[in-house]
Amino acid sequence: MKIKGFILLFMVAFVLDSCNVDNCDVDCNSGPLGLNFELLDKATGENLFTNGTFDPADIEVLDLDNNNSSVQFTFNSENDINIINLGPFGWETNIANYLLKVGERDIFTLHVDAEEKTEDCCSFVQVNKLEIINADFELNPETGIYEILVEL
Repeated sequence: MKIKGFILLFMVAFVLDSCNVDNCDVDCNSGPLGLNFELLDKATGENLFTNGTFDPADIEVLDLDNNNSSVQFTFNSENDINIINLGPFGWETNIANYLLKVGERDIFTLHVDAEEKTEDCCSFVQVNKLEIINADFELNPETGIYEILVEL
């Protein structure tokens, strides 16, 4: 009789243990980091693509660590938003040193040091360092867009 009780207790413990939820079953990955930039006239605050000063066809992004090779980017012109998106950072590219140009004009140099981290089964991108060099800028806290102030 004691053996049957022991087996029954063992089976109940096993069934209850199998009901535990594994926290890693939840998909909580942030995905790679993308950065958005808006080029604004420093004096007027106008978007330099919207007002026609710059042409999106003249944008060039160069990888300073890879013989100035071209870097892929996207330009969002939908609803005259006119934003440049660079990335992804942190998953494929951990360290980046890019030069953004429009025509022959150097607009800014971007240095990003980011890495993928995992805590409590969730993956995310941690930015160790982000620098925008040779340009005045502001980070818009509402949109997360870096507003680069260009002096004409």
